[in-house]
Amino acid sequence: MTADLPGPLVNPIVLMYHRVCADAEWRPSEFVVTASTFRRQLRWLAGHGYWTPRLSEVLGAGGRAPRRPGRPVILTFDDGYADNLAHAVPALREVGFTAALFPVLDLERRVNVWDDAPALRAPLLSVRELRAVEDAGLELGSHGLRHRWLTRCADAELREELVRSREVLASVATRPLPVLAYPYGDVDERVKRAVRAAGYEAALAVNSGPLELRGDRWEIRRQRVANRASDAYLGVLLSGTEKLWQWSKWRVRTALAS
Repeated sequence: MTADLPGPLVNPIVLMYHRVCADAEWRPSEFVVTASTFRRQLRWLAGHGYWTPRLSEVLGAGGRAPRRPGRPVILTFDDGYADNLAHAVPALREVGFTAALFPVLDLERRVNVWDDAPALRAPLLSVRELRAVEDAGLELGSHGLRHRWLTRCADAELREELVRSREVLASVATRPLPVLAYPYGDVDERVKRAVRAAGYEAALAVNSGPLELRGDRWEIRRQRVANRASDAYLGVLLSGTEKLWQWSKWRVRTALAS
């Protein structure tokens, strides 16, 4: 067990998942974790003193987790795959964890049509299933309307992706989370200005943005979780070492581009 840390705790690590599939359905992909591996990862977290604050709580407190023993980690899911309800939600409930889910909000096409990888051509949650996810205690945010590369969108298309997806989310969720997860982690300063103008209170990137969660609310850094559950892998992931390495590479790229 990790020793309890004094609160309030600043800058919880934010982890990113996509699909959590049945073990027999798994195909190699950095975006897919099997149900059994996901359970082992959650048990590892719980066993090492981690707990999951609600993203809305952390953002409302300026990037600080509420005061309680242990170490906070925020779990997020992008795209809104149907197997999140079938496999991820029951596993989360088993250990008393929560998460935030960011579905693509084109309600006419409830399947991944933007990826060619066979492992990702999977059904998305229906409106009824999205409401069941929220009823299970997860928060629902936006992952855009059609999973577009936002930096490549013209201004009018960018506004539609952002504003329309918030409107759709409000029609689905009882307590919509005013947070966007950037499709593909694709963001620049123009996109961030449009996100703020569309009324979002924060936005999640992938391997870009400052080290501290509160350093930039519209480019919150996340770490992708692979289909691994060894002590060594999870220890490195949660230690912040990989986060620091990815941040260093991002700083170099940012400096070269300026």
